[in-house]
Amino acid sequence: MLCEHCHENEAKITYTVVEGNDVGQKHVCPSCFQEFLAKQFPSSQIPPMDIQPMIQELLSLFHGKNEGAEDDRSCPVCGRSLKEFRKTGMFGCDSCYDTFAEELKALLPRMQGAERHEGAMPEAFRKDREASQKEQALKERLEAAVAEERYEDAAILRDEIKAIKDERHG
Repeated sequence: MLCEHCHENEAKITYTVVEGNDVGQKHVCPSCFQEFLAKQFPSSQIPPMDIQPMIQELLSLFHGKNEGAEDDRSCPVCGRSLKEFRKTGMFGCDSCYDTFAEELKALLPRMQGAERHEGAMPEAFRKDREASQKEQALKERLEAAVAEERYEDAAILRDEIKAIKDERHG
């Protein structure tokens, strides 16, 4: 398939475009994708790169282990094999994440820099997460205040916890 932008090179990258209620996919070559990124994120310093070798490198992490035995495993729910995942880079269902958890543990830190997602999240989730963490910290302080028989402090902490719960759960 040819790049939808330049109509010259092979399209190797597919990305989704959402405009209002319309959702569409664009198929572009790596150089047009690089131009797209530069236009969409002008303030960020995105170094020129060929995406395909990076994807191949990430997928090659799966090829390092006892390949014959590993390739025979498949997801019990959708039937997707590790070999198919290596070839396409896509899982068939959510159970694949559990089935191939060991392989993902090796792959995710190289892809994201950490095993746990630390990136952007919707504002509502971020606020709820912060409120939950604050509530947990207050509960720990409340327990300590009660254990130390500081009942006035405990009452204040109890009221703060109640206010957070009311705000979170309406």
